[in-house]
Parts: sequence; structure tokens; C-alpha cells
Amino acid sequence: MVDEIPKLYETDGIPFEKKIIYQKWDIPHVGFYWLISELDRKENLAFGYANLNDDNFAEWGYISIEELIDNNAKLDREWKPCTFDEAQKKIREYRRGFHQR
Repeated sequence: MVDEIPKLYETDGIPFEKKIIYQKWDIPHVGFYWLISELDRKENLAFGYANLNDDNFAEWGYISIEELIDNNAKLDREWKPCTFDEAQKKIREYRRGFHQR
């Protein structure tokens, strides 16, 4: 699946809400997650959306995969590629279910 992820800058003309999210990394117990839409495999550098448990300060930018790993973020192996808008809906539904337990 890593081969499917566009290289850095390949999706520049696509609005954020329509970008395809190929990977989700997270640290669930603190509510942090990263959504990956582009990847430089050689540098292990991604472009995507970072949310550190605060929707107001979440942002798009460059993400070091090594830093995610070093900070014990886990790759969601069940993740299926979808648009950013769809990803946000999935995450809201998951959070709603998680908080209702």
C-alpha cells in the first residue's frame, strides 16, 4: 500500500478536503493522530494533517515518520484510503463511540 501513496507535492492542486488519506498514525490514549496524503519514501517524510487532540490547532504540514515511530505512534493497519472529509467523519464516529463506552 505504501507504493500507492503519492510522492511529496504530487497532490498540490487538490483541495485539502478532497486529498486522499492513505495512512493514519495515532497515539490513541492521548488523542493524537496524523493523516498521511503524500510520502517521500527515501526521506521518510510525509505531508498530511496533524491533530494533537485539539481540533482548533490541527493543521496540514510535513511529518517525520521517524518521529512518529520514536514517539510510539502506531500505524492503523485497518485504515482504508479515503478523502480527508471522509477520514474526519470516520474519526468523529470513532471518538463518539469511544467516549460512550
